[in-house]
Amino acid sequence: MAATMRQVAELAGVSLKSVSRVVNGEPNVSDELRHKVTAAIDQLGWQPNVLARTLRTGRTETVAVVVPDLRSGWVAALAQALVIEADRRGLRTAIEPCGRDGNRVVQVLTEQSTSFDGAIVVGGIHGADVSFAGRSPLPVCRIGTIGASGTATVGGGVGLDLGQAADVVGRHLRALRLQAPVVVGPHPDQPGAFAHALRQALDATAVLETGAVPSRAEGFRLAAQLVEELDRHDVVVCADDELALGVLAGLRRRGVRVPQQIALCGCGAVEDGRFSSPSLTTLSFPTGEIARIALDDLQRNWEPGSHRSVLTPVGATLVRRESTLGFAPAVPGPSGPIPPRPGGPR
Repeated sequence: MAATMRQVAELAGVSLKSVSRVVNGEPNVSDELRHKVTAAIDQLGWQPNVLARTLRTGRTETVAVVVPDLRSGWVAALAQALVIEADRRGLRTAIEPCGRDGNRVVQVLTEQSTSFDGAIVVGGIHGADVSFAGRSPLPVCRIGTIGASGTATVGGGVGLDLGQAADVVGRHLRALRLQAPVVVGPHPDQPGAFAHALRQALDATAVLETGAVPSRAEGFRLAAQLVEELDRHDVVVCADDELALGVLAGLRRRGVRVPQQIALCGCGAVEDGRFSSPSLTTLSFPTGEIARIALDDLQRNWEPGSHRSVLTPVGATLVRRESTLGFAPAVPGPSGPIPPRPGGPR
């Protein structure tokens, strides 16, 4: 027999009204209450009656998730996190790939405005955030970036803190005595681009520019150029894991050992990086947390008379793996300098 809302309330030790407030995404719900109710829902496998709620509230209970495309592993992972979080709240999602044209985003949301209660527009870690200047007919939460200068590419919503992320990479590389980086990424001279943030944080003079949509094929191609300049660099820092995995394959094809001859770091924490050889050191933005913040923001904004424009910054953590850790001594000595790595810059 299917579980009921009353059973959820009893298991959580709260009232039916409290369960309703959590499920409907009402404002001013404490984290403790949300945790109790969602834990009870997960344990009982209860599914809210979406049709009944739609008839009662006049809402479709559907959220549009607007992405540039799904070729980026990180964007796909974030879209999946948004789907999972929406489902926990009894909401449906529709993935809408719209490229990087703000006019196209507005067109899609306008033509389908009766199908959605709101939209989450994903920019990403490449500085390719769409801009539509409040022209959407629906409540919108944007997921964009905060550059190294602290400038946000979105007015509200969620801002991925690129400056903080680049600083995390920089501290890791300095600890390993890696001092001659080359940055690989899209549009490195644009303040909203992650390659720009990396360039500033690492004080890197060498930058290889890629297309707007990073790919493994492009990283593989650029590996040939990196091999030619191997004596000038000791680490490659890629603005996207897709690029990093391509670079890794290209270096291996050309007989260059990672990390013995050159270290490698990516960004995005795509699953394939765990199983590459060597495994890939990468920056990880918390997709689950981003999804929770974005949906909280959106649901607050679709309440009558509620219009917020608050930017919530989200930082990254570094997942340290073999593609850089090969440079750290296995057992630090009591004193003396760290021995130079083999094959370093001359």
